[in-house]
Amino acid sequence: MLDIAGCSRRRYVDLERLHAAIDGGPYDAVIISSPQAVPHYSGFHNWDIKGLPERPHFVVWPRGGDPAFVVIERRKILFAPGDTYISDVVTYRGEGLDCVRVIVEVMRERGVSEGGRIGIEGRHLAANYLMALQERLPKARFEDAYDFLERPRTVKTAAEIELLARINRMTAEAIDIAFLAAKPGDTEHSIATRMKSELLGMGGEAIYFHTFGAGHRSGVFHGLATDMKVETGMVVKTDLGCTVDGYCSDIARTAVMGKASRWQKSVHARLTEVKHRIVDYIRPGMPASKVALFGRKVYKELDLEYKWHILGHGIGMAVHEMPQIYPEVDEPILPGMVMMIELGYTDFPNESFHMEDPILITDKGAHYLTDASKHEEIWELGL
Repeated sequence: MLDIAGCSRRRYVDLERLHAAIDGGPYDAVIISSPQAVPHYSGFHNWDIKGLPERPHFVVWPRGGDPAFVVIERRKILFAPGDTYISDVVTYRGEGLDCVRVIVEVMRERGVSEGGRIGIEGRHLAANYLMALQERLPKARFEDAYDFLERPRTVKTAAEIELLARINRMTAEAIDIAFLAAKPGDTEHSIATRMKSELLGMGGEAIYFHTFGAGHRSGVFHGLATDMKVETGMVVKTDLGCTVDGYCSDIARTAVMGKASRWQKSVHARLTEVKHRIVDYIRPGMPASKVALFGRKVYKELDLEYKWHILGHGIGMAVHEMPQIYPEVDEPILPGMVMMIELGYTDFPNESFHMEDPILITDKGAHYLTDASKHEEIWELGL
């Protein structure tokens, strides 16, 4: 049984879409286990879904039936009204494999064949749980349904769009405030700490990730801030994300401490043009691969060597969701998707550049959810 009206997260969920996907899918049942999918398929979100993997949460959803929510005993005791829209909450004991016994019992009660086809999230279901499931259900076929289960989450509800826009704008503003306060001689750590402090003060519930590097360290892949001093002439590069209600932000910016060189201005300007042209080019229904190939072509047209890896990705309860903008990804870009346009130029061990902004896909094309005009030119800090 489902009680979507009584669930505090009902505004984020299109329950009809979830039901239609599972009922129309190839699986007799799916077992949902990832920290990104469990909140969407259950209506429940709490930090311990990700932070305490030894106490896993599972949604067991049979085709043509209603789901069950399998949680540790203590979790059910502490549920408040509206924490989940799943009425059938079933508990297991301890932090071992008793959860597998309960999952199997739930599927049997719902008439799932012992030789049925079971969809799992291959990237997230731990091997010990899968092996225990296979031992209890030796005739069942366990198949990776990760993409199948992610796909219904890629098109966002109005509430999801509003939240993603708000938290990404907060993140962009936090970076800007710290940039404006930065001065030569500040450490990477002090500038980065200001960004995170500002973001939490604006309502970010937790910092999800934060990469930061200046000068030659700007090219370190996903580098963390250090006590190195940021001196005049150094590129300052950051990528920051927080979470609110389980949804993620993901903003990247590049600036220069002091006056920017002609080369620094040129690289930033060309990257900005690539970003704008990609956003203008996108049309609903277009495969992600077509956007990736177009973006690489614009790099070449602007005489900017393509030293990068990705040109964008979906975002939601995971930082990187489908579709990812690579030449080999033919997943269509659809109205209602919120995506990050992400590009850069890496010249490690020299300076590197990175920029990233969210867009909303509409019936007519795409538009920014952040102020795209604010960083048209590279910011010069500490002047």
